[in-house]
Amino acid sequence: MASRNPNSMDTILTYDNKDAQSQWSVVWSTSHIPGMDNASGGGVQRGIQGRRNLRLGSLALGAFLTMHCRVAASVLTGGFFVFMLFLIMATGLLANPSRHFEVYLGQWSISGPGRAFRILPMFEGIGLAICINALVRAILCSTIAAIASIYVVHSVSDSKLPFTFCRDFDLKPYDPILKNLTFMMLRESRFLLETGEVVEEKFLTEHVTVGTYDFAWRNVTDQNLRKRPKHNVTRRRYLQPIEMCNERYSIGYPILYSTPAYNFFYVEVVLFREDYNFGHFNMPLSFCLVLVWGVLWALLIKERLSHGRLIWNNMYSWLVIVPWFWATLLLFTSVIKLVTSPEAWRKVFRMGSKEVLSALADALEVSLYIHSASVGSEIIHGKGLNHYASGHIDPHLNGENVWHSGFLLLLTALHSGGAAICALVDCIQPNTKAVYAMQESTLWIIPMYSKCTLIKNYSHFISALIFSGIAFSYMSVAFILVKTALHTIFEYKVKLVFAEQAVVAGTILTCMGFSLLFATTGGVALLESVDAIMSGVAMPCICLLELVALLYVYGNNDFVSDMNIATEENACSSRIGTQWQIIPFIMVTTIIMKATMLWSAEMPAPLLWAGAAPLLAAALAPAARAAANAYAFLRRAK
Repeated sequence: MASRNPNSMDTILTYDNKDAQSQWSVVWSTSHIPGMDNASGGGVQRGIQGRRNLRLGSLALGAFLTMHCRVAASVLTGGFFVFMLFLIMATGLLANPSRHFEVYLGQWSISGPGRAFRILPMFEGIGLAICINALVRAILCSTIAAIASIYVVHSVSDSKLPFTFCRDFDLKPYDPILKNLTFMMLRESRFLLETGEVVEEKFLTEHVTVGTYDFAWRNVTDQNLRKRPKHNVTRRRYLQPIEMCNERYSIGYPILYSTPAYNFFYVEVVLFREDYNFGHFNMPLSFCLVLVWGVLWALLIKERLSHGRLIWNNMYSWLVIVPWFWATLLLFTSVIKLVTSPEAWRKVFRMGSKEVLSALADALEVSLYIHSASVGSEIIHGKGLNHYASGHIDPHLNGENVWHSGFLLLLTALHSGGAAICALVDCIQPNTKAVYAMQESTLWIIPMYSKCTLIKNYSHFISALIFSGIAFSYMSVAFILVKTALHTIFEYKVKLVFAEQAVVAGTILTCMGFSLLFATTGGVALLESVDAIMSGVAMPCICLLELVALLYVYGNNDFVSDMNIATEENACSSRIGTQWQIIPFIMVTTIIMKATMLWSAEMPAPLLWAGAAPLLAAALAPAARAAANAYAFLRRAK
């Protein structure tokens, strides 16, 4: 028997019967992680170091998730301060406990998502839903990584950055036209924004705060209008020269502003066209997609050759530094842009908020998102902790879970602060419902960042760093999600391990094929539709299934006892039972609010319905597995 941690406690599934309880652990496991293993008698100190590296690997995944466009988009559409307040609340009441339970489920069951629920045969199919969700999310992440890679290529190869000039729909370049816009024009109709026509100024009688009025959107409010009329007249009449292009869309998505940054993104990078033609491929983006998937495949092959097996959490610990550096760089860059912007124009913008309900829904979604809920990675992380606790409960798990959430909140605040300041100086970001309704859209963050990086002679360097960080974060997350999905596949069919590389190749090629759908003229709308549905509905739905299943497990006294020890030694079962019976209702509330937001999303309705296909697959998988298990049981009974 391996040396036992003196601070650990017994569980119902001990280290001695690990092989009997989970035969997959001997095939492909979190055991024998290079540089971390203590199973061969490496001693307590080696085990402590290995456990620390395992924890940093999980933290790195969450840290990369805080760098994603979804986080910044939710903050800017919800209002920075209001959103952060709701995010802290959502983390404490929903995401942190959910992550804790997923980690502990893996530690208690010594299994990944495919076998963690085997104690409840009717819920065993939850692992299939988790696997589908992980693969779809990996496809989305790889596509956005490819988009960011295009920006990196242009940043290091073009003498003139492409998001500083315009191009028509045939991709012929031309110089933008300088138009003088006032604050009032940014708050008027879309027609005024595009033409630059000056209208008669009138005093506004509406008094706006951070409430739910039309003009209390994103980053602008017009407070104290009656108290200081002269000052506000100056602000409203201040002319700001803004470079604008002639190309525009007649439909509602995307709400394209005629500035070079947005023109480059929608017209050239994603090749968006109004006919939503999925037969015309965007060749540069397709090439980048193939390259991204090729890199992920090569990393899997390298791991196989180096270690003789694929290992889930084989991440370098130093990777956790990357998100801190990137978020600090973005914040520093945005502050420089704010300081160098005209003073009178800076006074136009204030940190405001959107409707409270929408901000709350976004906060609940993002809290689950940055804690990598519903994709199975934290369940496998718990399985690895069981190994380093030598099959016993780790009493430090609860405290570390709190620190984990604290670091993710701080990273989110750094990223969000930089994004909010970038929005403050992005003068062509209007703030009225008539001009910029962007529920659930996230990728507009990318062209906004490109405007924020334009700082004189440092533009190419900063742009390369910012977009390299975005591409690296999305690729890292995609890599972990693919490995998590493969882990689950092999759990369900252990014999597939003998054809491991064939399964890996089939998974990579299938995912690559689906991702090419997004490299078409209508692909960006489909991409954002699928992303909105999977993050807003599928993620909380799968978490809800996990919680409902685990409520049944509470009938096991051993599990309740173990959970008491894992949470805190003086906890009582009634406290835990009350807490975890409330969380499913919070999850239901999240699903309802996010589904409601999707009804008013600006993406085309046909593509939203098409994007619901992976959600339907994830929803039907548990039911199909339950039916198969029931049939097998009844057949044996006969």
